[in-house]
Amino acid sequence: MVWWSCFGGEEASAMSTSLRPPAPAGAQRSVFDRSWPGSRLERSRAAAGLAAVCVLALGMTACSLKDAKAEASVSASASASAAVARAEKGIADANASATASREAALTPELKAQRDAALAQPAPEKPEQMNDATREGATLTAWYFLELYRYAYMTGNTTELKAMSDDRCVFCKSVIDRATKLHQNGGWADKWDQELVNATYYEKIEGYDYNELDVTANQGQVVSHPGAGSDPIISAPEENQVLDFSIRHNGTRWMVGGVEVLNK
Repeated sequence: MVWWSCFGGEEASAMSTSLRPPAPAGAQRSVFDRSWPGSRLERSRAAAGLAAVCVLALGMTACSLKDAKAEASVSASASASAAVARAEKGIADANASATASREAALTPELKAQRDAALAQPAPEKPEQMNDATREGATLTAWYFLELYRYAYMTGNTTELKAMSDDRCVFCKSVIDRATKLHQNGGWADKWDQELVNATYYEKIEGYDYNELDVTANQGQVVSHPGAGSDPIISAPEENQVLDFSIRHNGTRWMVGGVEVLNK
């Protein structure tokens, strides 16, 4: 703010009056003195009016600046929202186009196979699975294998995540691969599997996990990568030994690791 532009009032009148030469004694006042614009009263009124105009002008400037900032903020927000909306629409259109392309690449037979895989029901939880016993641990391992197959068939990994510890590298790999497979329009057909035997080991002192060796048979696995790619076929596996690291957290068994052992 420039203070001199608003300077006025009684201080200005006092300075102007002190510089005026004194009138001679007995001099007659002119009637024009009454309306002389340099008189104290007139100058005081003018200065006061000027000050009021300055205050009003400054107030209007501040309001105008505030309104301009508000309008700029609203405009920027609207522009950002519009940009986000355009980006989201672009992504949605791209996904729709990719989905349409994948659908067009599927033969009626493949569509039927995919629909059958996606329609598979979620595995049922064994009643005694959460018991802190040898039987509970074995049932947990079997349920994990059922969820493993279910994830590749449907892309649903919710229950698999729920029973996997953060340290389980195998679990994370399965979840990521199954998710990516379905994101690309792929799936796996249902395959046969059975649990042949299980050996439970008591927890060793100083370790947080029990060890459970599971012997299982797995039938032929047919995986469809999507995008028109040829299916990947894995040969059947018999008497495959899987080494589970599991722990009971007081409520249920958690899987901390799975390793395929050499025969």
